[in-house]
Amino acid sequence: MDRIRHGAPRRLASRCPAGPSGYLSHMEAPYHIRRVCEADLPLLRSWRAQPHVARWWGPPEVEPEDEMLRETRVALWIAEAEGRALAFLQDYRIADWLPHHFDGLPVGARGLDLYIGPPDQLGRGHGPRLLAQRVEALFAEGVPAAGIDPHPDNGRAIAAFTKAGFVVIGKPQETRWGRALLMARYAPPRAS
Repeated sequence: MDRIRHGAPRRLASRCPAGPSGYLSHMEAPYHIRRVCEADLPLLRSWRAQPHVARWWGPPEVEPEDEMLRETRVALWIAEAEGRALAFLQDYRIADWLPHHFDGLPVGARGLDLYIGPPDQLGRGHGPRLLAQRVEALFAEGVPAAGIDPHPDNGRAIAAFTKAGFVVIGKPQETRWGRALLMARYAPPRAS
């Protein structure tokens, strides 16, 4: 899913929560990943206006960030390193969006989307490392697989996602969210 669609409203958080929140709490993790809150909306709008983001996600007015925050089926995240916000991520249960182009993934699989916000942080390896960290956290929770669907012309994203362990699982196709190259990563077998 390149972008989320409008859904049932939920109440906006008025402030960012103090301390770590969400799925990640690993102290050794290179990125601090926290939930998006209302205070992050101006930052997300500024990132969405950047040409390198708008090219693939569309202009900020296509899906206003306050509407994104109300969508209950999608978990929205900000990734930080050394106290600086670097990236936006979202993940969602594929089963909440049926029919979905990732229907072939195992039950419980999650779809992901991500972009690096500040232009000066492009090409520094944040995308693959951040995506790998997020996916490892999902696998630790028992998620069996993850799917990501960059536009087929977005070579930078495809290379980053490949470095994060994703493999192409199908030819480029039209989806209800636009043209996409389907990529997936599967959880390793659990020790019994």
